[in-house]
Amino acid sequence: MLDLWLIRHGETDWNSKGLIQGSSDIPLNEVGVGQAQSLHDRLKETTFDRVYTSDLQRAHQTAKIVFPTVLDICPESRLREINMGCFEGRRWLDLTPEEKALHARGVVGPYHLRIPGGESSDDLQARLMTWRDELPTQGVIAAVAHGGSIGAILFGVIGRPTSRDSGVQGGWGFRFENTSITRLQITNGHVRVHTVNDASHVNKH
Repeated sequence: MLDLWLIRHGETDWNSKGLIQGSSDIPLNEVGVGQAQSLHDRLKETTFDRVYTSDLQRAHQTAKIVFPTVLDICPESRLREINMGCFEGRRWLDLTPEEKALHARGVVGPYHLRIPGGESSDDLQARLMTWRDELPTQGVIAAVAHGGSIGAILFGVIGRPTSRDSGVQGGWGFRFENTSITRLQITNGHVRVHTVNDASHVNKH
């Protein structure tokens, strides 16, 4: 069995300000460092066979804090957050109705639509599934990544929402708190969703 632990990075200043990060390379803030330390305290007795991280610094910094004794943490560009193109650096609240509609269509389909200068949901899904399919079939593996990339892996298991489900402005999705754990157990191609968005180590403080 492959026991896959998907961990979202700690908080950044852009997170706290409601700015769209996407592929922008933003470091952890003080809160994010504390969140990562809390996760380290929780996982310090858990043994992992391999640790991957997105190569964006907010994820890589989180991985270094959570797994300080792991010398060969593997940076992986395919774990990056979706590139949000011209939306990056802006507040969600400041998007025009037309821009919000474009983003909504990309979320619930058609999935090939791209924000100008960015990636589509299809692009994100393809690179995350390629990474997941290359993992070993056994062992305990951690990957420090982003909300969008963790969601893409889950969508690869249970299917993506579509406009047929509840309309362009509706749909459904996942929320991942900073440093939350989402855990999948994979045996002979069968995937068991063990945990989604477990941030109990942060909520204690």
